[in-house]
Amino acid sequence: MLTPAVAFVAALVASAILTPLIRGAATERGLLDEPDERKVHEVAIPRLGGVGIVAALFVGVAGALLVATRVEPSLTILSGDLPPILAGTALIAGVGIIDDLRGMRARVKLLAQVGIALVAVVLGLSLDRLDGPWGSISLGAWSVPLTVAWIVAVINAVNLIDGLDGLASGVSLTAMAALFVIASSGGAEPPYLIVLAGCAGAVIGFLPFNLHPASIIMGDTGAMLLGFVISSVGVSVTQTLPSGVPPWVPVIAVGLPLTDTAWAILRRLAVGDPIFVPDKRHIHHQLLAAGLSQRVVMLVLWGVSAALGVLAVALTR
Repeated sequence: MLTPAVAFVAALVASAILTPLIRGAATERGLLDEPDERKVHEVAIPRLGGVGIVAALFVGVAGALLVATRVEPSLTILSGDLPPILAGTALIAGVGIIDDLRGMRARVKLLAQVGIALVAVVLGLSLDRLDGPWGSISLGAWSVPLTVAWIVAVINAVNLIDGLDGLASGVSLTAMAALFVIASSGGAEPPYLIVLAGCAGAVIGFLPFNLHPASIIMGDTGAMLLGFVISSVGVSVTQTLPSGVPPWVPVIAVGLPLTDTAWAILRRLAVGDPIFVPDKRHIHHQLLAAGLSQRVVMLVLWGVSAALGVLAVALTR
């Protein structure tokens, strides 16, 4: 567990240093998320926190790979599913940065997400089989569309739940923790553990600045990055562990944002609203409307997500 530990610590330190620097630069340049009738915050907040998260993540991964040259030579940047996960992470961060800086239409962003998921598939990341009590079922021609659908769904689910200070950060951390426990319980250390550890460290370094009242938000850069990391590692967990992880395990680990997104789509379809048009009826909005404070809502939903993470781990035993 040395290399994941190095990735975690290096990313945490880098994030804690980079986040206030990025916050200051974003404030000076007017790169702020302005309040409106849909958003919870009442003042303009710097929106480039995700840049610090992605930079810190790659610092952590680089540190882990550097240490691996001495203590674990078999771990390289080309090991296992690292190439598609790191390539997809870099690409989705690029899309997020463009969106945070200049804005991007929802359909264009969706097409970019599909393209990035396809790149990951081409590089070797795919759902080739479903393991469960029934044995193992080969997906055949369904492999590519199901992999792409899963990755895009989780990217958007995490992005949609990022509407309250600290919420997406905590929910993502619980999902990553569950996947880390599952992936590390098989004996050998899968290469993608350094990505999970680095991403977790980056989010924890960012989180103190993102708690209510937040002085910076992660923006689409951070939210889509977290969604891609969780979804891509979720694919790897189900395909690479010798014990055979059922497909519902990663679904449960990220069950809160997925449920919130599914409900948002259904309610918009029910009233004839476009599914891409944002609203103020997500689960955190409903809890706020019920009279709970932002901090209490955040903690309640963190608790729900943590419970789902524990359930996901339990279902692999």
